[in-house]
Amino acid sequence: MDRLPKEESQTLEFKKTLAEMREIVETVCAFANTKGGRILIGVDDSGRVLGVELGKRSIEEIALEIARNTDPRIFPEVTVQEVEGKKVVVISVSERVDKPVFAFGAAYKRVGKVNLKMDREEIAECLKRAQGLRYESTPICSLSDLDVGKVQEFARRARETRKSLMVEDPKIVLQNLGMAEDEKVSVAGLLCFGSQPQRFLPWATIKIGKFVGARVVFEREVRGDLTEQIEKGLVEVLDLIKKGVRVEGARRVEDFEYPPRALREILVNAVCHREYSSPSPIYVRIYEDRLEVENPGGLIELEVEDLKRPHRSVLRNPRIGEVLYYLGYVEKWGTGTLMVWEECMKNGNGEPIFESNGSFKVTLKSKFHAEKGVEERIVEELRKGAMTRGELEKILGMRESTVRKYLGILQKKGLVRKIGRGKRVRYTL
Repeated sequence: MDRLPKEESQTLEFKKTLAEMREIVETVCAFANTKGGRILIGVDDSGRVLGVELGKRSIEEIALEIARNTDPRIFPEVTVQEVEGKKVVVISVSERVDKPVFAFGAAYKRVGKVNLKMDREEIAECLKRAQGLRYESTPICSLSDLDVGKVQEFARRARETRKSLMVEDPKIVLQNLGMAEDEKVSVAGLLCFGSQPQRFLPWATIKIGKFVGARVVFEREVRGDLTEQIEKGLVEVLDLIKKGVRVEGARRVEDFEYPPRALREILVNAVCHREYSSPSPIYVRIYEDRLEVENPGGLIELEVEDLKRPHRSVLRNPRIGEVLYYLGYVEKWGTGTLMVWEECMKNGNGEPIFESNGSFKVTLKSKFHAEKGVEERIVEELRKGAMTRGELEKILGMRESTVRKYLGILQKKGLVRKIGRGKRVRYTL
């Protein structure tokens, strides 16, 4: 190994000495439960090589210590490499198929540069996946609890939307979707086609609340099957958020506080990926400066950073995902979060915030609140003296089109005026 990376990552950990064996074993466990990784012993937190002193049996003892304290036992590859003339121990860990792995009685996962204890729901999810069990496939009701018309309408729309060769017989449709066997229907079948899904799963709803400070000024619970929840939930949210009007040519266009297309995608994802065994609804919280959508169940096999770049689609509920795919609500390319990011940036909301820790939460910043903040910053800078647009772009760290937009708004308000001509144009208060 000629050179070392200079900082730790999701798949790389530095340890100064072998005395940190408990932390080393916990990191091995976290790597095994996440994406694998390497531990370099003899390197400090800044990436500086310190080296380690090794006895005759040190390598074997490290491997045995890890195996003794992990369940199921892990026997990682342990090697010694020379870096900058010093010995560094390298422990290489592969992701395990038989997750979760425990260390000292606790299961750990890797999040960014740190190890976190997995909660009960995450451990249960790993165990179910290892055994090939999914809650959505659990039998829960009979065929008589479904709305046959919904199944027939689904088959018709699937033929139109995806050019599917879906048959018309409701019972065969459900069997082909893996949602019914004999007269028993699964959780997924109930949620997609049930006449009253909440009779069996009262928590499978979307709860919407609008807040002023800590006070709830409006709340509503959206019930029904999953497509009804998506459509009704979106209508409710669009009715509660702020709206302005802008002129495009000769047309007056509604200017939404949050982009409707992104809101729809976020609700679809929440409904598709939530953990339905958890007795908690999907929450939509609308505040003065932000909107949050939170659903039970964190990310599976993905990390938050993966959502900001092209990534594979990993479904907690593949049966439900297949129905939403046939109906045109989702794609199978993992592009939904990228679209949300693009829509928010175009709409002026800034980057969406994704969080995953037992639940999954998306936070969008209010466009109107953000605009107020940008206007105030421009005025504050111009109090120091006249500036060109280019100078403001550098100070604010914003694109030319964005700064031009806000300067135009401030000019219309009479707060900023333009002086000079051509390349000598400057802005002042």
